[in-house]
Amino acid sequence: MTSEAVTALVERLEGDARFTSAFDEDAIAALRNEGFAAFATAAKQDRDRIGELVDRIYRDDEFRAKVEEDPLAELIDWGLAEEAVGPLLLVAGAPDEVIERATADVEAHISARKPATVAAVAAVIGTFAFAQQASAASNPAASTAQATAQLAPQATAQVAPQLRAQLAPQATAQVKPQARVQVSRSAQATWHGIQPQRAKALGGLTLLRSSAL
Repeated sequence: MTSEAVTALVERLEGDARFTSAFDEDAIAALRNEGFAAFATAAKQDRDRIGELVDRIYRDDEFRAKVEEDPLAELIDWGLAEEAVGPLLLVAGAPDEVIERATADVEAHISARKPATVAAVAAVIGTFAFAQQASAASNPAASTAQATAQLAPQATAQVAPQLRAQLAPQATAQVKPQARVQVSRSAQATWHGIQPQRAKALGGLTLLRSSAL
């Protein structure tokens, strides 16, 4: 993939309302179905990596403290693209002050930053796709089989308590016990659990515009 592919994707989202709507429902499926298979593959890999990262944030007190102290440096060091740091913290339910600090740091780099790479855009889409998974699991109207089969274990473990309470009992019962990780008590006290509605409220195009243009 090249930078031209990034431009083509953004332009397609801006000009094709049907594609944009499908993207906001299921980004990876929309990409695969509309000729952006390479983006779909990369975003799916990043979605799974994002799940692992969120899992670690909630399990590992030391790592989470480092993220809170310097979110941009710590998450970039982990391997996350700079452009995806803000969306990741938003979806992960980070404290507002952590999100604000990371956003300020990213904005400070904008003037000197080159256009987003394909890898960075894939990371942003992967974060958005992770939010879509978590949202599907918290929607009692969704198919039980679809919500549980498609949701990464990390997403199931960290769905905000108020959302998890809405999950259909039969869906909860089908989640394997080993898929539920232990959430640190200090994480419960300061972080808000996965907030998929935040990313979905912004929409995929808005997230991509902030990173690609």
